[in-house]
Amino acid sequence: MNRSSVPRFYLYALLGAVCLLFQAGCSGNNSTTSAQFTASATAPAPGLVKLVEKSRSGARVVIDVVLFGPEPTLDLDGFQFGIKIGDSSLVRLAAQMTYPQTALVAGDGQTIFIDVDGMSDPSLIRVVTAKQGGGAGNGFATASTVVIELPFDVQAAGATSMALVGVGNTPPEAIDSTRVPIGDVRFDAANATVTGVTTGGGGY
Repeated sequence: MNRSSVPRFYLYALLGAVCLLFQAGCSGNNSTTSAQFTASATAPAPGLVKLVEKSRSGARVVIDVVLFGPEPTLDLDGFQFGIKIGDSSLVRLAAQMTYPQTALVAGDGQTIFIDVDGMSDPSLIRVVTAKQGGGAGNGFATASTVVIELPFDVQAAGATSMALVGVGNTPPEAIDSTRVPIGDVRFDAANATVTGVTTGGGGY
């Protein structure tokens, strides 16, 4: 009996230790952070470029840079602008291999170039899109079109501004097929807000 009871004693001790570790984990920080997006108060209007929420799930929010229309007579050939994040420790671009857009439509012999840089300066997302191959630009007959779609991840609780800005000495702009800025396209000057909301963490 004594010989068989010793291994059983150690088994019970091991099980007890596992239970204690499990209870400690359950009483720890089980909080989750979710993303929220608040667009600027600027009313949509033809020719306006604005930050608009497409979707959100958990800590990620997908934001569309939207050009409102219809604008069928535009000669869209490209865009260049930045997205300024007030506090990049709260919100970061989730870099992708490709980024969707619908504003530029490739014609015969044309391709669409897209460059998104959120690594050089996490607080300033640089966006350049352009038609390549020559030829005309395009307009659009729908109520809106997507200049670029970008996913962002919230890192912690808190709120930060997000704004459409220029890069360097160049203001944010849409470009026509002669490489001239399009005056009828204007970028929202008001800020949007991204907020991280933390819930839970009280244990069981």
